[in-house]
Amino acid sequence: MKGSRRMKTEANGASVITILESDLGPLISESRASVYDVMEADDEGYAPSDIGKIYNLSPHQVQVALAYIAQHREQLALELKELLIKKAERERYYRTLAEEIKRQHPVPMTPQRAAVYALIEKSRQTVEEVHADHSQRS
Repeated sequence: MKGSRRMKTEANGASVITILESDLGPLISESRASVYDVMEADDEGYAPSDIGKIYNLSPHQVQVALAYIAQHREQLALELKELLIKKAERERYYRTLAEEIKRQHPVPMTPQRAAVYALIEKSRQTVEEVHADHSQRS
């Protein structure tokens, strides 16, 4: 783990929330969320309370992340841009690999598999509608 940038904040004598530098980028302690997640949501106009709900963060964790973002925004923006490029490349690679595996080893379509695929598609559509609705309100 890297340790170059750290921010500790204590909430009413409770546990200390920190921003941990890792190979994956800055992470919010006691969670699975990254500072990049909070930064993207904040940039999209989500309220801090909504960010907490989306990423299962306490209000204090969101505050610590937003304070960290305010102090390091320029560097984080550069890192996030690079990260998103790598993420897109990785996604293309794994989608291509998955298609190749499907082509080489076709899986029979069972009623259960068809039902799962239908649920996945319905979930994707719901997420897209929520994002579209949020974008229209912003």
